[in-house]
Amino acid sequence: MSIIAMMLPFYALLNSTTSLGLYIDKNLNENYRAQIVGYGPMVYPWLEIIEKKGLFEKRIIKCTDSEIMNDNLDLKIRTAKDILFKNETDHTITLTLFYGGPNKTITFDKNTGNVIEIKDN
Repeated sequence: MSIIAMMLPFYALLNSTTSLGLYIDKNLNENYRAQIVGYGPMVYPWLEIIEKKGLFEKRIIKCTDSEIMNDNLDLKIRTAKDILFKNETDHTITLTLFYGGPNKTITFDKNTGNVIEIKDN
């Protein structure tokens, strides 16, 4: 049983350095890409929005299930089938998490990374 506990850091390292930890990786447009990642067996997956700057990238938003939960508890980040880009302003970015049934549209503040508005569609 002790070997299981010793495997957790190896498992997290393997998932974070390879594509095994990626659930979804999608280019939204020429400036942004989004990904849903989960690097460990004891951590729920989260959504990241990454700004592309040539060879370098910068994570501008990291969002977990607890930040987007509202009345519909079945729509979680880890069960999303696709990520759709809606629009962008100077201070906000809006994405839709596509589930195949009711979808979730989330507006983020680009400066702070916080969730501004959540709509179930």
